[in-house]
Amino acid sequence: MVTAMAQAGWERVRSTRPGSFAEALDAAITARGLTLDRLRYHLAEQGVDVSVATLSYWRRDRRRPERAESLKAVLALESLLGLPETALLTLLGPPRPRGRWLNRRMLSEIPLIAEFDDPDEGEFSMVAAHDVFTVGSDQADRGVRSRLVLRGERGRVTRCLVKYQADDPGFPPALTDVRFCRRGEVKVDPDAGLMVGELLLDRPLNVGEHAVVEYEMTSEPGPPVEFYYRQFLEPVGQYSQQVQFEGAPPRQCHGFRRLTLHAPELAGEKLAVGPSGASCLVGFNVEPGVVGTRWHW
Repeated sequence: MVTAMAQAGWERVRSTRPGSFAEALDAAITARGLTLDRLRYHLAEQGVDVSVATLSYWRRDRRRPERAESLKAVLALESLLGLPETALLTLLGPPRPRGRWLNRRMLSEIPLIAEFDDPDEGEFSMVAAHDVFTVGSDQADRGVRSRLVLRGERGRVTRCLVKYQADDPGFPPALTDVRFCRRGEVKVDPDAGLMVGELLLDRPLNVGEHAVVEYEMTSEPGPPVEFYYRQFLEPVGQYSQQVQFEGAPPRQCHGFRRLTLHAPELAGEKLAVGPSGASCLVGFNVEPGVVGTRWHW
């Protein structure tokens, strides 16, 4: 049954942005007054398993449903939201053209990672991440220890790929330690100073399940470094970044952000370096882009 509120929201979207699946879905959810958690619960009652993250991506036009199980979920959403039959489905149109890697953004951007491709591997999202980057007393890169919280989003997830690029290609990094997982294959591009490592999970993750992994990457002492950053290709709920200075602290330290890896740098908040010799940068609901810390000696 189509409710008056849902129909009104539907007509508003159709008149202002015809063909926008994300706008139509957002208007219908708003009109029904449902949270994404409740929506997921009602879908599960109908035997349709869709994560809250996936619903959020659809609603914000960060992804669109294309697989058979996703289209089944769209039909169920139409019923739950009181929309006309196929109202959302018809807005999707034909599937987007895809090459083998087009739905794996990291694979398309970094050829070395493409060597790890496995079409049967599931997909996960990063719920939270924490980095501690260490700067030696000689002001050189000593490496980073990271902790990631992962959630299964599709299929069966058995591993996590991590990458690290040294500031100086002459000092390539190495994967020196892992916890709560096992070390898999590791590949290094010495010309680029890039290393990609495979972390094998203790147990496979199904949709909605979580895992925590830790790893450490180090590199031989090189020239002085003045920044550290992490790039996010998908949203992450929480991220914290600490820079540990083993020697004298820098005279100035601040956070920064870039919309893309090569976009202009946007200076952020000033960061204090406490008695422990560490700065701390924390973000919530972090959007895709680059988050970093820069310091001046």
